[in-house]
Amino acid sequence: MTERASDSRRLLPGDGASSRGARAAGRMNRAKPTTVRRPSAAAKPSGHPPPGDFIALGSKGQANESKTASTLLKPAPSGLPSERKRDASASLSGASGLTGLTKRPKLSSTPPLSALGRLAEAAVAEKRAISPSIKEPSVVPIEVLPTVLLDEIEAAELEGNDDRIEGVLCGAVKQLKVTRAKPDSTLYLSLMYLAKIKPNIFATEGVIEALCSLLRRDASVNFKAKGNSLVSVLACNLLMAAYEEDENWPEIFVKVYIEDSLGERIWVDSPHCRTFVDNIQTAFNTKMPPKSVLLQGEGARSGGELGAGSSPHPSLTEEEDSQTELLIAEEKLSPEQEGQLMPRYDELTESVEEYVLDMLRDQLNRRQPIDNVSRNLLRLLTATCGYKEVRLLAVQRLEMWLQNPKLTRPAQDLLMSVCMNCNSHGSEDMDVISHLIKIRLKPKVLLNHYMLCIRELLNAHKDNLGTTIKFVIFNELSNARNPNNMQILYTVLQHSSELAPKFLAMVFQDLLTNKDDYLRASRALLREIIKQTKHEINFQAFCLGLMQERKEPQYLEMEFKERFVVHITDVLAVSMMLGITAQVKEAGVAWDKGEKRNLEVLRTFQNQIAAIQRDAVWWLHTVVPSISKLAPKDYVHCLHKVLFTEQPETYYKWDNWPPESDRNFFLRLCSEVPILEDTLMRILVIGLSRELPLGPADAMELADHLVKRAAAVQADDVEVLKVERIQLIDAVLNLCTYHHPENIQLPPGYQPPNLAISTLYWKAWPLLLVVAAFNPENIGLAAWEEYPTLKMLMEMVMTNNYSYPPCTLTDEETRTEMINRELQISQREKQEILAFEGHLAAASTKQTITESSSLLLSQLTSLDPQGPPRRPPPHILDQVKALNQSLRLGHLLCRSRNPDFLLHIIQRQASSQSMPWLADLVQSSEGSLDVLPVQCLCEFLLHDAADATASGEEDDEGESREQKAKKRQRQQKQRQLLGRLQDLLLGPKADEQTTCEVLDYFLRRLGSSQVASRVLAMKGLSLVLSEGGLRDKEEKEPPMEEDVGEADALQGYQWLLRDLPRLPLFDSVRTTTALALQQAIHMETDPQTISAYLIYLSQHTPVEEQGPHSDLALDVARLVVERSTIMAHLFSKPSCSTASDAVLSALLSVFSRYVRRMRKSKEGEEVYSWSESQDQVFLRWTSGETATMHILVVHAMVILLTLGPPRSGDSEFSELLDIWFPEKKPLPTAFLVDTSEEALLLPDWLKLRMIRSEVPRLVDAALQDLEPQQLLLFVQSFGIPVSSMSKLLQYLDQAVAQDPQTLEQNIMDKNYMAHLVEVQHERGASGGQTFHSLLTASLPPRRDSTEAPKPESSPEPPPGQGRTRAGTQVPVLGPEDDLAGIFLQIFPLSPDPRWQSSSPRPLALALQQALGQELARVRQGNPEVPGITVRLLQAMATLLSSPHGGTLALAMHHSHFLSCPLMRQLCQYQRAVPQDTGFSSLFLKVLMQILQWLDSPAVEDGPLQAQLKLFATRYSARRRISDVRSGLLHLAEALSFHRDLEVANSTARAVIATLRSGEKCTVEPELISKVLRGLIEVRSPHFEELLTALFSATAETCPSPASGPIVVVSSLLLQERDEPLGPSTQDAEGASTEAMRLGPASGLLVDWLETLDPEVVCSCPDLQWKLLFSRRKGKGHISAQVLSFRPYLLALLTHQASWSTLHRCTRVLLSKSREQRLDPSASLDFLWACIHVPRIWQGRDQRTPQKRREELVLHVQGPELLSLVELILSEAETRSQDGDSAARTLIQTRLPLLLSCCRSNDESIGKVTEHLTSCIQQWGDSVLGQRCRDLLLQLYLQRPEVRVPVPEVLLQSEGATSSSICKLDGLIHRFITLLADTSDSRSSESRVADANMACRKLAVAHPILLLRHLPMIAALLHGRTHLNFQEFRQQNHLAFYLHVLGILELLQPRVFQSEHQGALWDCLRSFIRLLLESPELGPMPGHPPVASVTTVWRPALP
Repeated sequence: MTERASDSRRLLPGDGASSRGARAAGRMNRAKPTTVRRPSAAAKPSGHPPPGDFIALGSKGQANESKTASTLLKPAPSGLPSERKRDASASLSGASGLTGLTKRPKLSSTPPLSALGRLAEAAVAEKRAISPSIKEPSVVPIEVLPTVLLDEIEAAELEGNDDRIEGVLCGAVKQLKVTRAKPDSTLYLSLMYLAKIKPNIFATEGVIEALCSLLRRDASVNFKAKGNSLVSVLACNLLMAAYEEDENWPEIFVKVYIEDSLGERIWVDSPHCRTFVDNIQTAFNTKMPPKSVLLQGEGARSGGELGAGSSPHPSLTEEEDSQTELLIAEEKLSPEQEGQLMPRYDELTESVEEYVLDMLRDQLNRRQPIDNVSRNLLRLLTATCGYKEVRLLAVQRLEMWLQNPKLTRPAQDLLMSVCMNCNSHGSEDMDVISHLIKIRLKPKVLLNHYMLCIRELLNAHKDNLGTTIKFVIFNELSNARNPNNMQILYTVLQHSSELAPKFLAMVFQDLLTNKDDYLRASRALLREIIKQTKHEINFQAFCLGLMQERKEPQYLEMEFKERFVVHITDVLAVSMMLGITAQVKEAGVAWDKGEKRNLEVLRTFQNQIAAIQRDAVWWLHTVVPSISKLAPKDYVHCLHKVLFTEQPETYYKWDNWPPESDRNFFLRLCSEVPILEDTLMRILVIGLSRELPLGPADAMELADHLVKRAAAVQADDVEVLKVERIQLIDAVLNLCTYHHPENIQLPPGYQPPNLAISTLYWKAWPLLLVVAAFNPENIGLAAWEEYPTLKMLMEMVMTNNYSYPPCTLTDEETRTEMINRELQISQREKQEILAFEGHLAAASTKQTITESSSLLLSQLTSLDPQGPPRRPPPHILDQVKALNQSLRLGHLLCRSRNPDFLLHIIQRQASSQSMPWLADLVQSSEGSLDVLPVQCLCEFLLHDAADATASGEEDDEGESREQKAKKRQRQQKQRQLLGRLQDLLLGPKADEQTTCEVLDYFLRRLGSSQVASRVLAMKGLSLVLSEGGLRDKEEKEPPMEEDVGEADALQGYQWLLRDLPRLPLFDSVRTTTALALQQAIHMETDPQTISAYLIYLSQHTPVEEQGPHSDLALDVARLVVERSTIMAHLFSKPSCSTASDAVLSALLSVFSRYVRRMRKSKEGEEVYSWSESQDQVFLRWTSGETATMHILVVHAMVILLTLGPPRSGDSEFSELLDIWFPEKKPLPTAFLVDTSEEALLLPDWLKLRMIRSEVPRLVDAALQDLEPQQLLLFVQSFGIPVSSMSKLLQYLDQAVAQDPQTLEQNIMDKNYMAHLVEVQHERGASGGQTFHSLLTASLPPRRDSTEAPKPESSPEPPPGQGRTRAGTQVPVLGPEDDLAGIFLQIFPLSPDPRWQSSSPRPLALALQQALGQELARVRQGNPEVPGITVRLLQAMATLLSSPHGGTLALAMHHSHFLSCPLMRQLCQYQRAVPQDTGFSSLFLKVLMQILQWLDSPAVEDGPLQAQLKLFATRYSARRRISDVRSGLLHLAEALSFHRDLEVANSTARAVIATLRSGEKCTVEPELISKVLRGLIEVRSPHFEELLTALFSATAETCPSPASGPIVVVSSLLLQERDEPLGPSTQDAEGASTEAMRLGPASGLLVDWLETLDPEVVCSCPDLQWKLLFSRRKGKGHISAQVLSFRPYLLALLTHQASWSTLHRCTRVLLSKSREQRLDPSASLDFLWACIHVPRIWQGRDQRTPQKRREELVLHVQGPELLSLVELILSEAETRSQDGDSAARTLIQTRLPLLLSCCRSNDESIGKVTEHLTSCIQQWGDSVLGQRCRDLLLQLYLQRPEVRVPVPEVLLQSEGATSSSICKLDGLIHRFITLLADTSDSRSSESRVADANMACRKLAVAHPILLLRHLPMIAALLHGRTHLNFQEFRQQNHLAFYLHVLGILELLQPRVFQSEHQGALWDCLRSFIRLLLESPELGPMPGHPPVASVTTVWRPALP
């Protein structure tokens, strides 16, 4: 045995594959017909006891079977074979386990049954299944020794003898039965081993019957001897091993289970049989209580009733007990117990249930005393409670069993099992619950277990909760009342705190539906429930359950519905009062005493009552009207009762509860609660409803009472009146509206005025005032902004002033205007009411209404809540005052910080009027200054300061004691207030926000336009900053030395210059302080104050950033430049010299730092905003430094320099002087930033200031380059120092020498000017003699004789002397002579008759002589450098280039006898020095200029003109073109002036010949471009030839051959637009005129560009990019300015450029960083062409599929997509000049491009829409904003699904009707067509309904899309109204009209836009025609068509 066990251990567990294979083989064998021997579920074995063979009649066992348990652990006896030893040891080592046995397959060597044998066994099994009563054949047992059992089995298997195997096993079972008390260990271990490896051999009928016989009680055993359970446990585990994998078990298992359950329970309660027993119990479908719930005290191995102890049976030896322990140990090792449990009796459910019920009924119906009931029977009932009949049988006897002490514990288990399995909620289970509720238990232990079972009952099924509560309540009301009912309810309420109150409420509803009046009983029952459940009930859920609408028949057919509603209302009121617990009561009493204890409990109760009242009002509004139509009295009673506004007796009249001592207290607690927003809104809605019996007046009264009642409960820890919806205001005001009787017809066209009932109207405003005070952030803000009357009341309660007009109106004119407006409104209101009442009377009583007979005049008022504020009646003002005193409404409004009403009033009033209410507000704050805003405290401080200033130093003697006490109290309050403000600024808790708020309030007033306001602000700042802790510092710290000088003048501004910078948080207010003072210097009029401000700004302004520094410089500059009076006062008084010096130093410091900073900034850095670019100038110094600054800043610095250096130090002054006026260097040049034109840096007024200055360098700079008229202007000015006047007169002398004629023309009064010069000479000025002589020369002779001596000082001789010396003496010219002046004397610009006596010939001869002498020296080889010839030529060039050049040329033409010799000498000099190209070029330039001026039809040909042409021709012919560059230079000079074409052609031919000769071409492109431009202008025939020669030579010589020519060609094409002909060509036709100027040259240049650069943009990208895409400057339409060749060039670029070039162009066009402005049309055309270029589609299938999906060709990123949008918008903006329609059409054209770039990407379209939306918000209603709306609209029409909901910006836009098609147009057209269908079929009705729903959905979600089809809807309405009303309705036309009307209602108000006006009026005419043709619609009141038509069309009517 031991050897076999060891071998099996080695073979079976070690070889997993063999084990698995054997198991699989076993399963296969089991599937064969041999398994028919197993009794299946279908073959029900008979219930007879086993055959008598199994009754043990012989001895009790062998000698070796009495071994002790230790023998099992020892080696086997030596008599056993070695194999048997191994087998025994293997079985003991763990290969066996009773509960863990698994089947083993038969050995593969076992031969299968023969076919005949299988058929026979199948027939036998079938016979048994059909006839279970057939006596089962007996199996003859074959007894063998236990030691050879395994060998016999193996031998039989080898022989294939199944009968022998069965017989041997039955013999073994027989031996076990005989030796049940002490079984042989070898025997049962062998069986265990066989079950482990061969479980199939036990699956035969004989073996099963034999094993089941072991499970029955052996009658031969003594009754008292329990016997050893080992045999039974072994049998259970063998059966489990045999049937482990079968799903259908035989019924005999259930029978033996019941037998043992009712008997000794030997194996039923054994833990070793647990798996087998649990599988049997699956037949009962019972949910067993968990072990933790069971209260059994018996052990796991308990037997029958007599063996209740857990100790082993006395008859068992220690060996057997050890065997049992061994089995326990082996059971613990089982790993598969959980997986073996499954349903085993699904096919035998009915038969098993029938058998079990029969057995239980038989047991229960036996006649036996109640005490004799077996506990095992109760345990069996516990296990079979899955059957509803069992539950019903058990529950009827449970109460008795529970009260039996012997049965208590199993009865408790049975009770738990019944409750857990009561899960069907059928009639049986409802009976079970009914019986459970009636069980009465007294012991606490049983009662606790009973409540635990009740919880499990509620968990078993969801409907058990309601049934339980219903039975409990009905039992409570019955005569057989269970004393445990309340405890059950308490348990139920604890278990389901949300659902239980609802079901409880439903039971109360059921009670109140009875015919008998159950209200009194219900009240008592509810009180008792609340009392017994300790108030642990959800009152809100209970009340809400009471108010739920019931649909059961008993409720629908209820007889007393009105009584039901009233009683429910009463129960609701009782429920609310029952919520007052002892804690709530205690908290309420404490609150009444002023104590704050248990406030959380009280607040919770108040919120609970408010919620219940909200639900109750909802119930009365929505549910009660559907239950019954209550009488108005009853309905109002119910409403008042739930709101606790009814009479007190109505609450306790039924049962005198609450008791008299608590009634008033309870009612007050329930009434003084918050009111919720829904409650208030529903009351207003009920009042507005015509169906409900509560009228508007009653609703207003009720709402007013509730609001004031809730407001009186206000506290900091509860929100008593929280309202979020602004619609409350409209609802309240709608209650006031007056509606005239509907049966009265008003005259056609008469629009009745909007009137309100006066009493309700003036009751509504105080109500809204209270709501606004408690909700300032929404209701208060809306009232403040939109309802002036309510705003006026709010200001009254805040200021505590109830006068009209309100005291917040400070302007007397405004107050008078308000009073007059109120009188006008009252008069107009009276007239409207009289007229309205007259129409009403005319339609009813036919009376004439006058003011005396009017009934409505005293009852109505105008309803215009958003109009001007009306005067409240006196009693309303008294009511508002009382409300404010009781509810502290003003305090609540003043406490609001967001919005800050108080601050708004303070800022509006400022200090224009005293504000005593503010003082009262601060006084009433009771020391809590933290509540008020700091602005209020500051204003109060200013108010006190103003009062103190106004009162002055009045005598205190005249004041009474009360006045003095008030004054002392006020002063104390002021000190407290001042200390508070100083603590906010200087204290340890000072923070940044409060510091900024306090200082900002004062600083903003420094810039006030009122002097008093500014003075008060400074006084307030000095108080706040200079008091307190700073005073000690003043005493300890002496003033610094640098402040000593300023102490006298600026002593009163120490708060600014010293105290303010010492603030702890000064850095946080530096910026705001500087900004406030920068604004204040423009408003302040006190020079000392401005001085202090400027000193502070120079020291403390934060200039770390560029922007603030520029702002400071500009503000100070405006002060210096624009406020000249203040500046003069600052720097002119000697007494303020110290302060003036400090101010000047401060100003110089500001500007010097600014200039240094600006000169260090980079040139490309933008330091200004584009909005100010017209005032910005770009400055460039000769040293190379640049800066950009405002022109006023430059002027201010110059003005400061004119004041001279300060005495404190001139370093900064000298620095600025050197910057702006450097010595011996030119001044900096200025250019306008926006136009790049040179700017006038020093205007005349500034030059005059400079001339008046004491600084010589400024005077010299101002006198540079002055025109004669400027000199004359300045010399006549006053205040010019003598030194400056001397310089001015000297410059006048020079002007006389240079251009006397122009100077003389500008002199208006020569006498005055001459006298002025004489006066200046008398002042000490020098110079001006030449100018004086010019003045006196033309005066009358008497003037000459008197002033003859004065001209002698002139360097020029008198006219008479010059004439006498002309023939004899020629003046000699020196190197210092002014040749320009001499030349002008020879050729005067404007000859005057008085000058004819003086001949210019001497000067001309002198000039000729000098020129001849220099020519001789040049020919000799020693010329002077520079000589007089060069100087003369330069002077002539300068004069000819001046504005007087034309006049000078004509003078030379007229004096040809003087000009021709001079020009001849110049030509000879040029021929003598041919190497001097500069002189030659200048000479040619002079020739060309003179010829240009003389080339006019008005000028006749003369000698000078002929000579000059001859010189030019000789020069061109004589000069050999040595190189191409010089030739081109000559040609350019020739073409610069319009001379003869011959010169140009001859020079051009020479250049062409040079180029063809192979000369190298190294010429810059600019020169070539200039030459070609000139040739184009003169229409030269050699243009093309020269162009070819130039480009051919360039291509051969240049390393980059194409770059130069391309630059030339591109620049020429660009010049077509850059150089217009003149001012007249800048109109819309200018562009075409310029294009014609090029003529054929344009095409030639384009061809050359294509030849040189096929890709168009590769060689010179910058120029070519401008040529292709640059935006054209100028006016006119963009279409008129498009270059004619640009489309061709774009086509070339698209077709010939490489992919990389196209990619680069696309990136540049769509990049955000592009510098130049692009032509949007050209850019978009190029992008569109790139998408459609044919090369993309090369190689593709040319046949386009029908369902081809468009490919995304142009991939763009997010920023590039936005750039594309900007291009589209830019193009549309330029086209806006043609009108909005043209711009919209252009956008529609570009939309496909945009959509193709966003294809199938909603995210991209989302980015575009977000960008357009932000642009619309930015640009508003401008042209660009409108274009953004158009593009967004088009995008929405194409992709409406992307924009849901429709953005607001689209709803305001127009153009959707006339826009392009939308993708939903077809679908909407189909919907509308279906809607108009009038066919009568059922399918048509369904389609019409669907179409109507779709259209209504579109009207809400996409109104724009539906409005596009409004004309179609209007057209479909036609042709229907001619029918009579009966036909109209029968043919479904009325339905169509109603559908259209509903859609139009949803389309409001957008349907009233102007673009839909035509279609809308068309629809209106159709509806009016319908009303006219169908009079049946008129008399029907409230008919939907009539009401809807009036509702829809009212806004459209005028």
